Amino acid sequence: MAMSLGGRAVVLALLGVALLQPGAILVFGQEEPPDIQRSLAGLYLGASLKDVERRYPPVREWPAVVERRGRVRRLRVERQFAQSFPASVQTIWLGFRKSRLAEIQLIYDLNFSRRKSAESLAQDMALVYGDPRRSNNKFWWSDGRTVLRVFDAELASAERDSRSTALRTSIQIIEQELFQRAP
Repeated sequence: MAMSLGGRAVVLALLGVALLQPGAILVFGQEEPPDIQRSLAGLYLGASLKDVERRYPPVREWPAVVERRGRVRRLRVERQFAQSFPASVQTIWLGFRKSRLAEIQLIYDLNFSRRKSAESLAQDMALVYGDPRRSNNKFWWSDGRTVLRVFDAELASAERDSRSTALRTSIQIIEQELFQRAP
């Protein structure tokens, strides 16, 4: 059945409008990846240190290290270092670059990690962001601006004279540029 010129114009116009919608179908039925949420635990990438301290007021100075790679100043925030803290989180790592938050990593406590493994958390994230890329036991998604990673963080064991490590479920959002610089 032949379609008139007017009918083709209407179909092409509707197709054009559909392609402009979020989640529009692209070539070969693949959808555009959804934007990665740029916040974790009430903190937003791009925030200042003052913004972070308003959210989690420090009770003492947070330990910091400066990484040569990417010139990132990383702060370690433990539950006992702040007046308030997210439930089930043991440690928050904050990476600042040019005085702006460029990386947020949450390391969950033992109880949460027992209930929700990194693989299980990655399955939950896949419901929102689609299938992850995977390398060993690290899962990640990217939208070209932000990278979301889920993995097991290795922590020094609490036992004295122990060289073993403990694994905890961890989630991280990081600026794409910093992720590409990672070794």
